[in-house]
Amino acid sequence: MFENSLSGATDARLLELIGDVCGLLDIDELRHGLLDALHRALPSDYISLNDIGPGPLDVVALMTPDVPELLQAWVRNAHQNPLLQQYQRTLDGRAMRFSDVCTAEQLHGLALYREVYEPLGVEHQMAFTLPAGPRRVLAVALSRRESDYSDAERDLADRARPFLIQAYLNAIAYQSARLGLHVARPSMPLLESLLAAGLTRREAQSLRLVALGQSNHHVAEALGISHRTVGKHLERGFRKLGVSDRSSAAARVWELAGTAGAGA
Repeated sequence: MFENSLSGATDARLLELIGDVCGLLDIDELRHGLLDALHRALPSDYISLNDIGPGPLDVVALMTPDVPELLQAWVRNAHQNPLLQQYQRTLDGRAMRFSDVCTAEQLHGLALYREVYEPLGVEHQMAFTLPAGPRRVLAVALSRRESDYSDAERDLADRARPFLIQAYLNAIAYQSARLGLHVARPSMPLLESLLAAGLTRREAQSLRLVALGQSNHHVAEALGISHRTVGKHLERGFRKLGVSDRSSAAARVWELAGTAGAGA
């Protein structure tokens, strides 16, 4: 009975989070609305959002509450963030916590902790990304002083993520339409574009998930196959696409679909 009650409460928070953001078409409204909605669904002491666009200067950074006095220290040391390093290694955009990738001792040994997180009292963080193609992504980091994010909270973020990605894509398309810009649309979904390129269905399914930021482990889980089999599918898929690594493969998949990030 208690477990059912917890599950019901989590489902209610998930539905509220989705409902709060899915109707926000203006990109600036979406950014701020997402911050507010995440505070309600996953109460945090700090939440930051970085909308990284296709150009090197196309970055919008928001944080609530704002701490401008620590901005320079964060810029100097942001590359040390264990969650950022994990994402760069795996391209897995699902929710991850500090406690998933490093010990407290390892965290405390970083200049990033001493100069940014320690002054804020932050001991726990969970982060995830919303991809909109190979050259645009919205990264979210939630931070707490006291209690870590639970497995249920991490799962809530992952369950909400596909809907948040779609809301993000909708806002990008809406902004482009308002500005009178041409937005490339996929000639076909990712899976079909890969099949048309000569990949088998399993190879295409594996490469599609890689392009969406999934790790080999999650690809194996999603397709119900072994980690070794995923590796073989990717190896053959890379060869057919003429690429040699995951990032190049992801870029090629989006290119085949004819988009900077839309249908999947």
